[in-house]
Amino acid sequence: MSDTFQTVTPERRREQHRCACGARFEVGHHGDVLATVVSVEVRCPRCAAAHVVTVPRGTERDLTVEPAAGPEPETGGGGGGD
Repeated sequence: MSDTFQTVTPERRREQHRCACGARFEVGHHGDVLATVVSVEVRCPRCAAAHVVTVPRGTERDLTVEPAAGPEPETGGGGGGD
């Protein structure tokens, strides 16, 4: 069986962003993150404020912008200790 024909679409990559209103949102695309990037304007799903994000070239017409689900992600930098 040939591996050149794929019936499964690759999973959408989701990148998190934050708006000044406090909302977290994800911009999803199917692009190759190592490809050349372009800047596009997306809108916050809560307040509709404009945000400029970079995405792989060719994905700018097939983006999803959705509120980020779940709890706030950990930012690291914990105490560590000896």
